Amino acid sequence: MPDMRRNILKDTILLTAIQMTLDGLGLLLNSFMTRQLGSESMGILTLTGSFFRLAAMTAGGNVFLCASRFISEELGKPERNPKKILSYCMTVSLTLSFVISGLIILFAPWCSQHFFETDQLTAPIRLMAISLPFVTVTACCKGYCNACCKTGICAASDAIDFLVHTILTACAVWLITPVTPAGLCYMTALCTIGSTIISLLFLLIAMPSCKAEPTGHVSISIRKYIRLAIPVMAGSALTSFLSSANDALVPFTLRQSGDSSAEAFSQFGIFEAIVIPVLFFPSTILVSLSGILVTEMARESASCNKSRITHIAEKVIRQTIVFAVFITMMLLLFGDRIGELLGGGETAGRTIVLIAPVVPFIYLEIILESIIKGIGAQAFSSLNYLAEYIVRISCVLIFIPILGFYGIVLSYYASNLFGNISRLITVIRRTGMEFSFFRMLGIPIFSAVLSAQLILIIYHVISIQPDQNILSMGIFSVLSCGIYFAVQKELYHLPAKNFNTKTREKTELNLKLIKK
Repeated sequence: MPDMRRNILKDTILLTAIQMTLDGLGLLLNSFMTRQLGSESMGILTLTGSFFRLAAMTAGGNVFLCASRFISEELGKPERNPKKILSYCMTVSLTLSFVISGLIILFAPWCSQHFFETDQLTAPIRLMAISLPFVTVTACCKGYCNACCKTGICAASDAIDFLVHTILTACAVWLITPVTPAGLCYMTALCTIGSTIISLLFLLIAMPSCKAEPTGHVSISIRKYIRLAIPVMAGSALTSFLSSANDALVPFTLRQSGDSSAEAFSQFGIFEAIVIPVLFFPSTILVSLSGILVTEMARESASCNKSRITHIAEKVIRQTIVFAVFITMMLLLFGDRIGELLGGGETAGRTIVLIAPVVPFIYLEIILESIIKGIGAQAFSSLNYLAEYIVRISCVLIFIPILGFYGIVLSYYASNLFGNISRLITVIRRTGMEFSFFRMLGIPIFSAVLSAQLILIIYHVISIQPDQNILSMGIFSVLSCGIYFAVQKELYHLPAKNFNTKTREKTELNLKLIKK
């Protein structure tokens, strides 16, 4: 069997470089659209996108994850037929996709009236339904390439999809006059169809380069595949439904707090178009790693390699926390300025700073979910997401009418703390990894505070404001980053150094006693 193990670091760097570029351009596009269309229109556009994501995830059954995981497991077995698993994925997901598309076309008037509170979106919703089979096939092909370790193909597909979608969106924004909910919905549907078809054509051309030849009979039947895939599909559909329900409730509860409909959509638009992308932009490296982790963990789990699973889990969780703590420090220092520069004004800047302390938990979710899904604990993932969204939606319903916009911040704190602490406990139990609060949290926090204070002292001495401009913030970030990683690296080695010193001294003493 050819060695299918991948260089995780190499693949992660490749995906990160591409994805970070795309996310950066996406953040700039959001900033441009917020200024061009207004924050109220961005709120409507975000709600439209949430509905589309719900439909796509339900129709496809998260086939990207299914294909990545089950094909990876097949590749980890001596007797395998990965292409047969691909055919299972394609058959089941396309069947589900056509059924969901038909239901959406049939109930489009009801969706328009109850989800968007208007009668003008029936035709755009039906247009969106036509795109679902294309989205499903594209996700299935990407999952196959990801399982075969062809991360370059996946990255190129994402880049093509994003660039085509961005160009079409930018052109549509210039042409839409005046802005209407129907126009925004048409724009979203047409841009999605165009970018998906181009991306799919690229994948179909590139897929023959994925070498995953069968060596025997397939290890599972299509019935067993369906039985194994149902928890994945149900969990993804449930998560998407709860996420969309949460998005729909935010403008509604903001109106209950006393805001007008325009103000509610404006605040929702700023939060979704500026605040959330800023918070998640640095996590691109983790998103890239998460896709690799699912297949790596699935392969090691199929091979019953418990020691490697433990090693990978412990390493990636520690590095995630180290990375997240540094990002938290930067957001606390410069979040208000970043929000203003991107067009979100004081509201965006203040919200970024307020949510910054929960960033480590947000970033941990990306990695922990990949580990959980990779080792096959999908049932826990679904139940945990259900509990997490119950907490979030409860906070939205209770606190936004009382606190207004700040109720959104409270809902993020409550749901992320609850959901990710339970995920971390589950991963520790399932993988057998050790978790030291001092090594995992104490050292990164101390290193972050020390590095920031040292650079602030230098800036104070030379009379420069750290957030004076983009260049000043960039230099501050680079200098503090260097000190931060140098300090925490040295502190991580201290216990090992002390242990080695004590061991050496004890050995020398024993040798002297033996000689005597």
